[in-house]
Amino acid sequence: MAVAAPTKVTHRRRILVVDDDPRSRRAVARLLAEEGYEATEAADGEEASGLLSSWGPDLVLTDLDMPRLDGRGLVQRVRRLRPGTPVVVLSARSDLDPGTTEGFFLKPVRLESLLARIRDLVGT
Repeated sequence: MAVAAPTKVTHRRRILVVDDDPRSRRAVARLLAEEGYEATEAADGEEASGLLSSWGPDLVLTDLDMPRLDGRGLVQRVRRLRPGTPVVVLSARSDLDPGTTEGFFLKPVRLESLLARIRDLVGT
């Protein structure tokens, strides 16, 4: 009787997309899904905070300007609740200290550059 070879279980990298603009958020999440990532969306930092522990993202992709808890506050929460989880910022503003995150992209984003940075941080 032949024994089946073990199947390799791969973990799809999870990316939490946080933006108060639903069109932008959905477009980025859809792009990430097309690239093989598992993407979940949150409308602001407060909603995202609840997903940090329950969903366990491999990377957080966030806007800066959002209601309730903005991107800066979210970066601090990620550092506290999920140390080591990379954060990449997508924003129309450039007033964030570049050393506080693992990536910063001005909107409109060059998608090839964003995807390359994500692959550098978490793979595919």
